[in-house]
Amino acid sequence: MAKFLGRKGKILLLLLLASGTLGFFGGKVSPEMKEVIKHFSNRAQLETVLQKYGEPGVVPKELTVCDMAKPVISKSEEKGGITYYTLESRVEKCEQSPAAVGTVRIFQMGWKNGKIVEFRWGGPKGGKVEY
Repeated sequence: MAKFLGRKGKILLLLLLASGTLGFFGGKVSPEMKEVIKHFSNRAQLETVLQKYGEPGVVPKELTVCDMAKPVISKSEEKGGITYYTLESRVEKCEQSPAAVGTVRIFQMGWKNGKIVEFRWGGPKGGKVEY
């Protein structure tokens, strides 16, 4: 098979294998966080699941203002008994802020005992856009 792949094909194959291996051996995502990700693309469902798992006043309402694509967990770490997931998600539609459409939002959720206990905006990639 390697005989039929060019240099770029071999590099792509190695990258795919490496990413699969990293995903397999990487940190586990909690069932609660998986549920948030599952419902992320539907604002009504996302709002419901965030109310279910978010401690009161922790997750900002702005997270459900725009239609966002399914997030990707770019990092997970544990500090002081809290598991932090860093997520990136693309804004698909936003009536509140048309300038936000197409931007990739970065944010972090901190989980403890099955609840979101911390939330931090990391801002958009590549520039400042306000909702």
